[in-house]
Amino acid sequence: MIMETLLNLLAVAFGFGLLAGGADMLVRGGSRVARTLGIGPMVIGLTVVAYGTSAPEMMASVVAAVYGNHEITVGNVVGSNIANIGLVLGLTGALVPFNVSFALIRKESLFMVAVTGAFFAMAFWGHFGRAQGVILLLLLVLFNMLTLQWARRSPGKVQKEYEDFEAEKVQDEDGALGRDLALVAAGCLLLFAGGHVVVKGAVFLAAKAGVSESVIGVTLVAMGTSLPEMVTSIVAVRRGEAAICVGNLLGSNLFNILGAIGLSAVISPFGVEASMLRFEFPMLLIFTVAMTLVMLTRGRVTRGEGILLLAGYVAFTVAVLAGFGS
Repeated sequence: MIMETLLNLLAVAFGFGLLAGGADMLVRGGSRVARTLGIGPMVIGLTVVAYGTSAPEMMASVVAAVYGNHEITVGNVVGSNIANIGLVLGLTGALVPFNVSFALIRKESLFMVAVTGAFFAMAFWGHFGRAQGVILLLLLVLFNMLTLQWARRSPGKVQKEYEDFEAEKVQDEDGALGRDLALVAAGCLLLFAGGHVVVKGAVFLAAKAGVSESVIGVTLVAMGTSLPEMVTSIVAVRRGEAAICVGNLLGSNLFNILGAIGLSAVISPFGVEASMLRFEFPMLLIFTVAMTLVMLTRGRVTRGEGILLLAGYVAFTVAVLAGFGS
């Protein structure tokens, strides 16, 4: 029994490795394909890179929906978004305080609050059907269109950050389109395999621990699928590229709700646990508003704010594992 549990823990860890590796291959290959097609660095950063780092959340949620493990689908998205704010942004700010005073981030922050509020409101209906899924996917298209319009008006400094960051991912590489497309395909295969392994292992661990699948989704699965965002954010801030860090987190959180939940609902409609509406969803809204306040006030993530966000995430995780709200 203990051996079986350990094997499943190792399987989940291996699945996270597949997800991270698949996401990296997808981002690298996709970035080079986009550059070959003449797409600008900032557009690549706001789309391919931001959504590529969200691919683990997307795949884990969609695979869970396909298998009928809808609690993991919702739990992973809610938990990942909270982890991106409390864990990733909190840890990044605590390690390297940075400025975020540019209009693009402020607009995306307000859009994220609106989308999170709409996600909360939809959840109160108790069911995400195909109609709701289509609405979320259409909102994702709208967000992409707005973001690209906003990006064109961004200061030169912000655009330079995206150019430098994107160039780092394609340096010393020739423009072999066939190879890059193969890299994208391989990344997608690794993502699917990783999603399958993580979901199956998480279902087993939830049953053995005597907790709901949503708890495993909000904690273990969410933290594991947020690893690409953490790596990207810390590297970007250490290189003085705050726009990449915050833009990556905002894009990821929006993509998780609009893309992962939207596509999952279209594939396999699902309901939402009442207990999540009492605790996890309100906490998601609180963390989202807190991040937005940080973005809109002094335009800087201080070390104190980072520590506060990180402490809030630890308290949230402890509360979920203790069964608070259930």
